[in-house]
Amino acid sequence: MNRCTLVWAHDLGSSRAHEDELGLFDWSVVNDVAQVVRYDARGHGRTAAMQHYHKVFRWSSMVDDMLRAVQAGPFVAGGVAMGGAVALWTALRAPRRVQGLVLAVPPPAWEARAPDVSRYEEGARLVEARGLPAWTDELRDRPQPRIFAEELPAARDLSIRHLLTMEEKAVPAILRGAAASDLPAREQVRSIVVPTLILAWVDDPSHPVATAESLAELLVLSELHVAQDLAGIREWPKLIGEFVGGLCQWE
Repeated sequence: MNRCTLVWAHDLGSSRAHEDELGLFDWSVVNDVAQVVRYDARGHGRTAAMQHYHKVFRWSSMVDDMLRAVQAGPFVAGGVAMGGAVALWTALRAPRRVQGLVLAVPPPAWEARAPDVSRYEEGARLVEARGLPAWTDELRDRPQPRIFAEELPAARDLSIRHLLTMEEKAVPAILRGAAASDLPAREQVRSIVVPTLILAWVDDPSHPVATAESLAELLVLSELHVAQDLAGIREWPKLIGEFVGGLCQWE
């Protein structure tokens, strides 16, 4: 069996350190079958913002980060929410390099994206006017995904603590970049013909199952798994390992 490479991208406002502390992904399971390459996207974690201009933070522009994570050769592109969107854009831009996709909790897309656009724009203005803590205070009042609220309530405070470590000057540009972003158009998604694993969880308006279901319909070689509880989410590393391991067998 060849050893595949999985390149993994985190969500908006997250980082490798945040994902590690949250503890939803046990990468040791995937490391048995693949090299896992994780990175902090521009303006997140340990990666400095390239510049404070929103166009460089559009998800289609952030493909450069994913391609730089592995300089050459094929890989499986994956990520959470924003990271999954970047993976989709990477499959379109570098189809000869992306041999598969892992898309976890896709964000609202297409016609359903307008509320997110408004929230990102409002957040950018709030950070500019009153600073990063004012925005995180506003985020603290938003409802959590039902699974987190019931089974992992510490997740919100953990996320906010990591958000507060971001470079404040870059955050408005990051949010405006997200506001100007979307998943690829449906016809573009339909043109992506690689094995795809889609992972979703229930009862989270910020990551609706409906988006995951639409992607599953559009991507002809896809399989969808929907977690109903925290135990279901903790099964995801095993599913990812089995999926990537299957691709390795075919290489």
